[in-house]
Amino acid sequence: MELIQAALPAFLRGALNTLIYCAISFPIAIVLGILLAAMTTSPYLFLRWPAAGFIEVMRGTPMITQLLLLYYGVGAVLAQINLATWVNAWTAGVTALALNYAAYEAEVFRAGLGGVDSGQREAALSLGMTQQQGFVRVILPQAAQIVIPPLINDFIYMLKDSAIVSVIAGVDLTSVLRVWIIRHSSHPFPLYALALVLYLLMSLPIAAWGRHIEHRLKARMS
Repeated sequence: MELIQAALPAFLRGALNTLIYCAISFPIAIVLGILLAAMTTSPYLFLRWPAAGFIEVMRGTPMITQLLLLYYGVGAVLAQINLATWVNAWTAGVTALALNYAAYEAEVFRAGLGGVDSGQREAALSLGMTQQQGFVRVILPQAAQIVIPPLINDFIYMLKDSAIVSVIAGVDLTSVLRVWIIRHSSHPFPLYALALVLYLLMSLPIAAWGRHIEHRLKARMS
């Protein structure tokens, strides 16, 4: 119990940093995902091909490789033009998380918009709505009902995947856990348990909030 009390302040700071990483990265990933989804559904090849290539590369390669490439590779390039200070554990971690998850969110948004029956768009136009009005009032609410559950799940996954920033000296919950395990290697179980509890305390309320939003959307659509 004394070990947990001693470690708790550092673990809480690590948990806060984990939330900050995700709170910055996920909105960027959503914006980029919407852009990529629009590009992949575009009739123009010069938009479709780069977006599809980016999605396949980001989904088909390990995130740790992407992170190290950003941190060391891009950092080395920027160092040649005296901009190396722009690449640190925070910027590299946020960028890696945002770019990686943007590829997944693009597929979520593409599936969400594709899951709305095309007759809904035609019905909106027949009621005198413009294309924009039909999209906002008819298509978007139905697509939101499809995309919100996977978006919430992806945010929870990002909470766990953010642990990867510890490999470039990013200070998050997992990196704090590693430091304390090294200091107290003879009695690590309470530290693992504390980290597990903190990850659950971060993810469970988000999951509950997601279910609440999903139920509200279903009630509004019924």
